[in-house]
Amino acid sequence: MKTISLLVVFSSLALATLARSGEQVPAGSAPPAAPATTINVPTTAADLATGYAAAVQQMSLKGLVIYVRGEKDIVVLKGIRAVNAVGGVLLVTFSGGDKAALNAEKVVMITDGAHAP
Repeated sequence: MKTISLLVVFSSLALATLARSGEQVPAGSAPPAAPATTINVPTTAADLATGYAAAVQQMSLKGLVIYVRGEKDIVVLKGIRAVNAVGGVLLVTFSGGDKAALNAEKVVMITDGAHAP
């Protein structure tokens, strides 16, 4: 019911706006296209990923350990060579060359190995 009410309100506003604009569109022609607009909305995950990547750059990679929340338990990642932020994702490169993409919101803790969660 709320959806229908909102639809009626928005339709009324759109018609009122068109009526006020005073521009006449000749019959058979389309109104001018609006310019494309790009909106970038920062997310919490993107902020987390950026912060985690910056923190890792200040740590020694020798004993770096990342704890990630899995489906049932905490997963321990070791042997990390590099960590980069891509949006809300941490791109982790391991010493063997393998890579993993981690949701930054699933990271429990990043440490130099001296602490455990």
